[in-house]
Amino acid sequence: MTVEQKVISIQEKLKDLAFEEIGEIFIFSSDYYGAYLLGLVDDFLEAEQIPEEIASALVPHFISWAVFSHRLSDEKKSIFEFYLDSPKYKSRMKPKVHTLISEWKYALPGVYYIEEFLGERVLVLNDLILMKERLVGVYNEIYHQPRESDLLIGYLLPAGDGTYSPIIDFFHIPAIHKKQAANRIIEFYNKAETTDYEFFARQYPKLLSIISNVLKK
Repeated sequence: MTVEQKVISIQEKLKDLAFEEIGEIFIFSSDYYGAYLLGLVDDFLEAEQIPEEIASALVPHFISWAVFSHRLSDEKKSIFEFYLDSPKYKSRMKPKVHTLISEWKYALPGVYYIEEFLGERVLVLNDLILMKERLVGVYNEIYHQPRESDLLIGYLLPAGDGTYSPIIDFFHIPAIHKKQAANRIIEFYNKAETTDYEFFARQYPKLLSIISNVLKK
């Protein structure tokens, strides 16, 4: 094995270990913040009037936001940041893997066009709002391959080598609703007087609501 192959092999192992941690993050969130998260979900569904048939697919994406981006009002930290500080995590996590996982504190959700399929689980995506290309490899066990005409929404986590991977499977907006959804999202973004980070960190639930309104028409 060449030096380059060894480096690639080590990086792949780091990615595997890091993305295996996602399940533990959600277990921690459920164990320690389950009631709080359910309250957030109930408030979101009631305030935005999300239909039941759409809610089942959108709620996991809302929970991803609630875990990774939403700041607890009394602590000004996310549930994910509390997870990184938890004794169980700190006691077992290897430094190199932690370095990669800790970068996820800065990850944001997004809406993406599909530029190209490079494989069943490898895609080139273009951010609808930020207009940045992302090379994406999907590690999730649950994955429904989208159609090339779909618009995708979800979080992309950095994988440490310039590539990204979603927290959970993407939410797919089919071609029939794609143009309207994109226009509504861009219009909402253009009216927001805030930084890109604050927009995605705070307004993601509203983006989910906009998508729900488009899909139920």
